[in-house]
Amino acid sequence: MAEKYSDVTAFAQPSSEQSSSHDSLNEYPRTVAVVVTYNREDLLPRTLAGIASGERVPAAVVIVDNASTDGTAEYLRTLDYELPVDCIRLESNMGGAGGFAVGIDRALERHNPDLVWVMDDDTEPTENTLSEAVAAWLNYSPVPSQRPAVVASRVVWTNGEDHPMNTPRTMFAAGEQRHARAQAVGARPIRSASFVSILMDAQAIRRNGGLPIAEFFIWNDDFEFSTRLIHHRDGIAVPSSVAKHHTKTFGTTNANPGPRFYNDVRNKLWVFTRSRTLNPLEKLLYGGSSARLWISTVLRTDDRRTYLGYFLNGVRDGLRAPRPNAQVLEGIYPLTFPGRYGVPASAESPADSEKARGCVSSVPDFSVLMSVYAKENPAYLDQALESNLLNQTVRPSELVLVKDGPLTPELDAVVDRWVQRAENLDCPPIQVVELAQNVGLAEALNAGLQACSYELVARADSDDLSEPTRFARLIPALVQGGYTVLGSAMLEVNESNTAVESTREAIVESERLLRAMDSRNPIYHPSVAFVKSAVQQLGGYEFVPGAEDWWLWMRLRDAGYRLGNIPEALVRYRVGAGAYTKRGGVDAWLQDVAIQRRLYTGHGISKLQWAQNMAVRSVYRFVPEQARRLAFRALSSLTARASSRSSGTASEGGM
Repeated sequence: MAEKYSDVTAFAQPSSEQSSSHDSLNEYPRTVAVVVTYNREDLLPRTLAGIASGERVPAAVVIVDNASTDGTAEYLRTLDYELPVDCIRLESNMGGAGGFAVGIDRALERHNPDLVWVMDDDTEPTENTLSEAVAAWLNYSPVPSQRPAVVASRVVWTNGEDHPMNTPRTMFAAGEQRHARAQAVGARPIRSASFVSILMDAQAIRRNGGLPIAEFFIWNDDFEFSTRLIHHRDGIAVPSSVAKHHTKTFGTTNANPGPRFYNDVRNKLWVFTRSRTLNPLEKLLYGGSSARLWISTVLRTDDRRTYLGYFLNGVRDGLRAPRPNAQVLEGIYPLTFPGRYGVPASAESPADSEKARGCVSSVPDFSVLMSVYAKENPAYLDQALESNLLNQTVRPSELVLVKDGPLTPELDAVVDRWVQRAENLDCPPIQVVELAQNVGLAEALNAGLQACSYELVARADSDDLSEPTRFARLIPALVQGGYTVLGSAMLEVNESNTAVESTREAIVESERLLRAMDSRNPIYHPSVAFVKSAVQQLGGYEFVPGAEDWWLWMRLRDAGYRLGNIPEALVRYRVGAGAYTKRGGVDAWLQDVAIQRRLYTGHGISKLQWAQNMAVRSVYRFVPEQARRLAFRALSSLTARASSRSSGTASEGGM
């Protein structure tokens, strides 16, 4: 079927020099605006003029024409504009929800933004709309992942008063710290926002499904999407960032909504019953508010019978789940973002391109990614670098070492010595990424990943050792098997690396690995190699205490990428004296609560699986340490051996 859309203006993908600078604190973030229009030839020029006349302007403007019939298509075809424009004309009106799904998909795929700035075609940005929003986002925290997922502008009507339709409420029970962070940049914390000038963190978008739900068509698509993004990050409203909203009337959505009342009822029921973006208390509060609004709308209208029909039809259709975006937009626009709200990842893994370039018979170029922080052991770091740079039958093309904040003089001395050896050509090149402060493993790895020169990346911890054949075995298997992530078994060794205490065997059979992922992490992070572009496409690592890797594997799995293991033990994993002590107690259990909550709200696991996982962990965390050690090792060994018996092969299964 031919796609029912057309590019009015083609816009080339950014070059490497233009690529995302999200991890850099010294560069102004790359912002891409997304505007959705339908039959607003009179107002759209005002929107575009406002964008172009700002104190700060976006790097590009994506405009989605929702099958306008009033001359908008001709206006856009002949548009002479100050900024790069990427226009998409849909031949069917997909509503604001479908339009923003298309526009955000296009922005992520073609323009590689740090921030996405969205608005309707009756929005008029002012001179400071973008500059004040970006300033608040930048100044919120020096750590990118701790900045707001959503920054909402103050929206006013034509008379200058705050528009009740687009003024978000201050977040209920936001907490003292969240209020303090917002107030420090002249803002207030919020839980939701409308698509009338909101600035969104592209990494947060990528980590949370990427796109609005297209079948919402109109109304509450922004409510669902913004609450999804803010669920695990902050959201703020910035009064100094002002935008005008040129609606015909001054009021809320219950002011004569007409047939849209059906959409309001159906879509909110979808949010309250199908979405995991709100906690139970929030659903109760928002649900009560919505019920009062619906009652008020029906009571105020002169056509109660018609509005009651809208309400009942909305309830009826709200009982079924919304269709996937790929189905709603089939034949209309070819989405590219992979995942729950996009499309399945291409059957051809990015690693397959290595085969197309003739790299199957040899080991392609690859980077090793390692992070180190102040509490690491200098001797272990030295040994880790030696094992990955020198003691390999196939050496890496480079090693990217992230200094996660200031190091001790002893650690710096180790790093400097190895950098000097690289400069003397005694070992592969070393690229050091220095972070001004300790930001944690997830953010450090994202910064390092951005610096990696090659598409294939092998992870290595700064206190573990790679076996000499690790890269010779792992990298070709990754490419030849078409994997996006490939791990291996590991040897647990004592701190001095003089004795093997246990073997963490790997699950190698595809279906068993995917099933195991619901209950535990079946791919050992220190052992993996992966495809850089696929990881970055889904937003890279996200801070989940002790489970950044597990959550990343789940997102890659759900996006349709192929994951696997090989059975050989290719990493020597140090187990300190207190390793299993740390796995027990209240703190470890509370960490489980946070991990399982993130997996559930991200649709990685079901509610039943959440309950099962917490039940098992609630026992495991409080049994004696020796029992905990034996249970963990037995589970790893038995699961992997069952996998090997059922597959009868090395890991050639996968997704």
